[in-house]
Amino acid sequence: MTKHSRVSRKEAPKRRQEIVSWLKAEATVTYEQIQKRFGVSPMTARRDVAALETEGRAARTLGGVMRLSEGLLSEGPLYLRQKRNLEAKRAIARTAAGLIAPGNTLFLDAGTTCIELARVIAQSQLNVTIVTNSILVSACFCEGLNHAKVIQIGGAVNPSGGCATGADTEAAARGYYIDLGFFSAVGYVPGDGTYESFADMFRVKQAVMEHCAQAILLADHSKFGQRALNRVFPDAKFSRIITDRVIPGLRDSRLVLAH
Repeated sequence: MTKHSRVSRKEAPKRRQEIVSWLKAEATVTYEQIQKRFGVSPMTARRDVAALETEGRAARTLGGVMRLSEGLLSEGPLYLRQKRNLEAKRAIARTAAGLIAPGNTLFLDAGTTCIELARVIAQSQLNVTIVTNSILVSACFCEGLNHAKVIQIGGAVNPSGGCATGADTEAAARGYYIDLGFFSAVGYVPGDGTYESFADMFRVKQAVMEHCAQAILLADHSKFGQRALNRVFPDAKFSRIITDRVIPGLRDSRLVLAH
């Protein structure tokens, strides 16, 4: 490691905070601008942008970074997402498990509610096949005796999501026929659809959806009415929407209240 690279890494937190402040004024900043302003290498500029995206403080673009506009969601680190609205997620998971029949082939995405669903399935002794790109979902079936067959879709590991993503993951995902797909979302707008922050995460879901007989949305009350950077699925894709609270003013025959 060179002296310059050591200095760049030491100054990274301050530099990244300055990029966030810069984005409040400029909205978008290119990698080249970051390099010139801070005197860093192209690799360091990209590393800074990737870190800001992982932290939920900005979003990558083709040539740089953009601020997350007001009203756009980014959920933050995985360990915080797992703790957020935990009891609601567990209730949703228990209700979702009641829709599963023995012999089903399921898809569970990398959302934290699907991790809770995996725990319920593992304890239930259901004889099912589970396809997932989530390392944490697969790990739920590594302790104790259960009757589930788990197919872990491989690819490049995304640390912020605890899952595999990328072109190889997407290609593999298209090779399975799914009876029941359980999908989470960063945000959900009734009548519009689901929203996600990062393309590498939602493209795997889109690949699975191509061969999914029935898609079920798992969304606690905090997700309703929220948008993120990318609209992923139209509302009509989901046959059921499981949530933890009555949503005022919303009437939809697909809504299932968790218990």
